[in-house]
Amino acid sequence: MSISENQLDTWSHQGSITNSANTANAIKDAINSYASFPTGVSFDVYLSGSYKNDTNIFGESDVDVVVELTSSFYSNLTDEQKSTFSLTGSSYRYDDFKKDVINCLEANFSKKHIEVGNKAIKVYPAHNGRLHADVLVCYSYRLYTDFTRITGYHQGVSFFRADNNAEVINFPKKHSEIDTIKHQNTNGYFKPTVRIFKNIKKTLVNDSVIEKKLAPSYFIECLLSNVPNDCYGTNYSQTVFKVLTYLQTNNWDNFRCVNGLTPLWGDTTETWELDSAKKFVSAVIAKWNKS
Repeated sequence: MSISENQLDTWSHQGSITNSANTANAIKDAINSYASFPTGVSFDVYLSGSYKNDTNIFGESDVDVVVELTSSFYSNLTDEQKSTFSLTGSSYRYDDFKKDVINCLEANFSKKHIEVGNKAIKVYPAHNGRLHADVLVCYSYRLYTDFTRITGYHQGVSFFRADNNAEVINFPKKHSEIDTIKHQNTNGYFKPTVRIFKNIKKTLVNDSVIEKKLAPSYFIECLLSNVPNDCYGTNYSQTVFKVLTYLQTNNWDNFRCVNGLTPLWGDTTETWELDSAKKFVSAVIAKWNKS
């Protein structure tokens, strides 16, 4: 027994993108209109997450919007290496930028629609046509791998948690770039398959088989990106079967996030616990076998 091809096809469809674009554009317009940024400050505002990567499913309500300060950056360089590249410090810091962005959002959407969390700023829509937005305020980040060249780095973003001031480093643009390559190399099957697995998770949660927090959508996408390209294709039934077979019969130790730079497994908020991932896959396999 298996889940029918018709059901998998339904689950493969992308959710609405109109409201996500309206939400992102409203936030971008607000940031661009803010007149109190110091002279010389530049930034980039863009969609991230499932709506950016075309892996959103019906019913997803949160849009991830990145507000990235680009006129300065953090990096993994030592002070000596910074000096070698003639890099100097900036007087306009992360806390300054975040404070300005919060002031801007409160001025445009009112304080009652803004909630500052540990990682992101939640913006609640005041009317229909917009979704909830998680606004990530961050700095440009350079992960240097070649310390002999000032251009020898991977471009990412960096921010600091509000609760413990811990630095968090992500690579959202790298994620989107590799996501697209994976999708192309699987003849267009990767992103629909991610949506199928996210819908299976939604069903398992609704049926009280697993808890929602067991398998965050981002980590499901990362998990599937580690499955070889030749497991994707032909039809959705064959694809899901081959993906589950691969995950059931192969070692996961070296799995990485979609960005290819950070390990998938760990016990931080930016990594997935291996045991949780295995429980999720086991639940999916059980549902597949019972359907």
